[in-house]
Amino acid sequence: MKTALFFMMDQYADWEGSYLASQLNQSKQWSVKTGSVAETVSSLGGFQTQIDYQIDNQLGRL
Repeated sequence: MKTALFFMMDQYADWEGSYLASQLNQSKQWSVKTGSVAETVSSLGGFQTQIDYQIDNQLGRL
């Protein structure tokens, strides 16, 4: 199974990923997940999104 990771920042435009996500979700070969530096992000339209993968936000760390 392939995984598409949508990286989302707070105040993201909720309509931008909708077409691609709907196409990927129609296939059993793809799984759509979300990633961000925060646990929860909000869209411009007011949607609250619980993030699947939280990314470390420490600068200068390799």
